[in-house]
Amino acid sequence: MELNIKIDNCIDCKEHQILSDPDPYDWFCDDDVKVICKINDKQITCACRPYHIRKECNIPMWCPKL
Repeated sequence: MELNIKIDNCIDCKEHQILSDPDPYDWFCDDDVKVICKINDKQITCACRPYHIRKECNIPMWCPKL
């Protein structure tokens, strides 16, 4: 039996990595993050507020799994 799971956001893919991305000039944004694709080390989003990760991680056209 084959199981197909549709991924419609990079956060649902196991190949993403969330890293710290603080703004050194803005104390309010010291908890910002960036999301990286581990397959090709490309940046999906940066300077992202932690509560907006899903909203900012739509699958890009360069996705290696497309």
